[in-house]
Amino acid sequence: MNPNKGRRTQAKLMLNNLWGRFSLRNFGLSQCIITDDPEQFQKFKNDQSIEIASIDQLLPGILLIAYTKKKEWIEEHECSNIVISLWTTSAARIHLLRAMQQVVRTAGCTLLYTDTDSLIFTHPEGVNPLNLGPHLGQFTDEHPKHDIIEYVSGGAKQYGLKMKKKNSQQAEHDYILKVRGMTLNYDVINNQGLCYETFKQQVIKYATTGV
Repeated sequence: MNPNKGRRTQAKLMLNNLWGRFSLRNFGLSQCIITDDPEQFQKFKNDQSIEIASIDQLLPGILLIAYTKKKEWIEEHECSNIVISLWTTSAARIHLLRAMQQVVRTAGCTLLYTDTDSLIFTHPEGVNPLNLGPHLGQFTDEHPKHDIIEYVSGGAKQYGLKMKKKNSQQAEHDYILKVRGMTLNYDVINNQGLCYETFKQQVIKYATTGV
């Protein structure tokens, strides 16, 4: 089997989206309709099962009506199945918990960070407590060509990695920085000064001073 990052991303997207259909939110979803029919407008205006959020005039005689269904009138989506949704989520969390237990119960290993489907941990060289593989449900090394030299985290979904290429004589390092809710584009990194080192200093400052 040859690795294919494009197909892997596509398969992951399909799995997440298809599973997500079972847990679609039914309440609070905004809907809209465009109409030029006065009778239809009055029908929506007098409908006791909906709450109209806004009425905008797009053109003379043409209206955009945004509305939501009232909670007592909500009908279950045809794709919804809360049992499958809850079971899938709970099974995934148990799978992650077992992996976490394997790490903490292995001598010399320290669990540093976990997310929905990933772990960051230290381990002695040549001693990996997790079985890696390319198949569904197995863990993979996200950076197999690098050694992680340093790790820093400011909390959930915000962490940085300082890495060095394996078997490389060069002193240069590669960096990974992920911060929830922020797109790390050119402006953020170069003009606003957010990079691995500044993120690290902010985390250390907060840990030592609380500010």
